[in-house]
Amino acid sequence: MDDLEAQTTPGEQKFLGVLVEPPKVESLPVKRKRPRFARKFDYAQRDEHNRKLGYSGEAWTVEFETARLTNADRHDLVSKIDWISDRLGDGAGYDILSFEEDEQARFIEVKTTNGGSMTPFIVTRNEVEFSEESEDSFCLYRLFEFSSKPQLFILRGSLQANLELEALDYRARLKALA
Repeated sequence: MDDLEAQTTPGEQKFLGVLVEPPKVESLPVKRKRPRFARKFDYAQRDEHNRKLGYSGEAWTVEFETARLTNADRHDLVSKIDWISDRLGDGAGYDILSFEEDEQARFIEVKTTNGGSMTPFIVTRNEVEFSEESEDSFCLYRLFEFSSKPQLFILRGSLQANLELEALDYRARLKALA
């Protein structure tokens, strides 16, 4: 996440062959004590870059879903694809409402990076909770190598069941007196 790359637009915009199997994780990296460095960092610039990258990844995914349903000869469902996060904003627990070929809802949360398939990414508590509530209707679209040759794998169901989650921040308030 600290290695910022300037490009936030997709490399090749072809969908044929972009869908791959999720990587097989043999073992988790050993957790080491994190070094603490004092450094100046432009968080606003990082956040702006991530917003642009996320937006581009979601736009790519809307096009991917359009192609997927068109190829399945479900033109009637293409018009029902709804880019929720663009139309309403964040907070729904997913970014895009699409459909399975049998018309069942497919709630898509898109995570986009320019790094490889194992590059860490951020999920929110809201997304984790929504994935639990939605069960198999929830799909995490993990879009990677976005700036060069976008590739995608899909994880269906609970984020907690599919991902190793690590707390990065805490909301703090004073404790009540005992």
